[in-house]
Amino acid sequence: MSILDSAHNDGVVVGLRDVAGVAPRLDIDVLILNHPDTFNLLLIALMELKAEALPWEIDAVFKVDKANKMSYFQLAGIHGLPRAPWDNEPATGKLPGSIHPGYCAHSLPTFATWHRPYLAMFEQSLFRQIANVAARFGRSETLSPARKQDYVKAAKQFRLPYWDYYRPRDYQVTMPGVVNNDTTEAPYDYHMPQIFTLQDVMVKTLPDEQLVAMSNPFFQYRFNADDLSPEEWVDSGIDVEIPNVKEQTLRHGGNADEAVKALNQALNMIREDEMRSSLVMIEKGEYSNYLNFSTNGVMTQGRDPNNLSKILKKNTGSLEGLHNNYHLYIGGFTGPRRAIETTIGHMTCPPIAAFDPVFWIHHCQIDRIFAIWQAVNDGHWFGELKEQDQHKADEGLLPFRKYPLVDDPKNRFWTSNLAQKTEKFGYTYADLYGKQQSVEQIRDTFAKNYSWSRRLIPFQPFGKPPPEMEPLNMSKAQVYQYTSSAKSADQFRHLHPRPEIQPVIQETLAERLKVSHEWYIDDVVERMAMNGSFTIFYIIGDVTGNSGQEWSELPGFFGVTHVFAAPKEACDNCGKQEEQAQLVTSTSAMTSLLLDYVESGKLNSMNHTDVEPFLVKHLKWRVQTALGDVIDPRAMTERHSLKLSISCKTSPLPGETGDVTYGFYPGVIAQIIANASEVPTIGTGGADASS
Repeated sequence: MSILDSAHNDGVVVGLRDVAGVAPRLDIDVLILNHPDTFNLLLIALMELKAEALPWEIDAVFKVDKANKMSYFQLAGIHGLPRAPWDNEPATGKLPGSIHPGYCAHSLPTFATWHRPYLAMFEQSLFRQIANVAARFGRSETLSPARKQDYVKAAKQFRLPYWDYYRPRDYQVTMPGVVNNDTTEAPYDYHMPQIFTLQDVMVKTLPDEQLVAMSNPFFQYRFNADDLSPEEWVDSGIDVEIPNVKEQTLRHGGNADEAVKALNQALNMIREDEMRSSLVMIEKGEYSNYLNFSTNGVMTQGRDPNNLSKILKKNTGSLEGLHNNYHLYIGGFTGPRRAIETTIGHMTCPPIAAFDPVFWIHHCQIDRIFAIWQAVNDGHWFGELKEQDQHKADEGLLPFRKYPLVDDPKNRFWTSNLAQKTEKFGYTYADLYGKQQSVEQIRDTFAKNYSWSRRLIPFQPFGKPPPEMEPLNMSKAQVYQYTSSAKSADQFRHLHPRPEIQPVIQETLAERLKVSHEWYIDDVVERMAMNGSFTIFYIIGDVTGNSGQEWSELPGFFGVTHVFAAPKEACDNCGKQEEQAQLVTSTSAMTSLLLDYVESGKLNSMNHTDVEPFLVKHLKWRVQTALGDVIDPRAMTERHSLKLSISCKTSPLPGETGDVTYGFYPGVIAQIIANASEVPTIGTGGADASS
């Protein structure tokens, strides 16, 4: 029996290093286009792990049903529902009377490290299945020996792909904004990779490589009627009245073209400032501390106003906060969109998020940013936590068992210390693979790949990406060589011609400015304030509508704080955090929208003397739960410690000298609240109590 078979039977995480060495994880479009055999094997293996009905034979020991602990259903369930402990592995520290295993590691310093063996377990399950698919191609009577060997090599190369949110997928996009009345144009389109949005794909099937259209396993997950009980669906945090919500995973209220357009619009609207935050995390200094970087959870509690103000003067962004927001952008906002009554999806709700196939590829991107951060911050680890919390580095990351399996609970599970290096699991990332790089080289490469599309001063055009970051012509990919009968043949988006980008920067302004100003809104709030996920929406400008979906389509929408929490009925950790009134922080950059306002002529400059009064007049915020309830922010402040502040980072422009300085402007928020009406005026313009 191979080590992978043994790990599969015992339900342990062994990784791929001892089986296939260390290989890089790749962006999913790069994998699709440049490694078609590997991706073809992945498609077939994913179908089989999902226990779908398929037209070919599967070797008996590789047939997987949903009861198998290493099936897609069981692995996805580790993240939340169903309530039953995974493979009878109980969690520690359960609440009295709890019926949920409580593996959740959100808003904890173990957030990133817990998800690492989770991804590795999914990756090794796919790898084992992929190797068997390659072996079955090897038994074909029609394939040549060379072709059979191609599949053996392709199987060994497989590692779980990631979705690089900041890699452009096409050219030219128009979205809601303030530059051209109610729209803004950008030279690059950052839409979701089409492998997640097309209903079928072309697959070379077993045993003889016949290229046929098949249901795309990355498009959605289909639930069986008995996968979750009615009570579990109620505890999932999603509106169970949404059509088809119990039958299949949804994004933005569905999977049709309308939902895809809404999803892609949201991704483009927030891309520049979310990427701005990611660049800051990798740059030297601000996020070098492990605790500051890794989690949105506040390890020092205290609800008095002075403590909350101190929290807001520290780094309030985090890898986990970035992760939370993308769960929302992918899953969708609650509220009406034309004929659709509500547009939320499974990724918005923690207990059922992992059933959506995009979950794994999204988390692979989060792990990638984590791995790059580790490479440029070697030595920064759990020792930077308070002394009483440093032991968490050696706590078991349940339910992820080590190989070989032992009974001793103290030595049974992976820990953060054991999971510190990706190479232990047999993977790295393309950013770190190959030649030895210094810390500065890694930082410089990351900046080169992304900073070209981050503006720092008014009227600055986007730069030109390095060749390896140009949009790929995915029409050449094997999976998209549709026949006329394929359902997705007409939905596939072909790459637009690359436009000529003309510099429009005002030379006199460029010569006069020596520094950039990057503006943020920072917040702190109780994670379990709403007993489930909720979102704070930020807008600069008039507000219309009464829901998150409507607010997210406004020209002045610039970001969110998405508190990614399960109801306490579905998550033990969440229940404990409710008892402790656990605080979480977040930050949303508003720089890009303010630059657009300068370009539109409605804001004079990015200097605080102009921005402060502009924000006092135009900044607003709204709160809504995942189930659709609109909450008065004043109640959040009074009962759940919601506190906001404004900050600005001033930096010398490239080529200039000087120090990076930070300014804090809590008076902006105080003035907005002081000017607010006594009764919330949700859905109208102007300053109000819910702004």
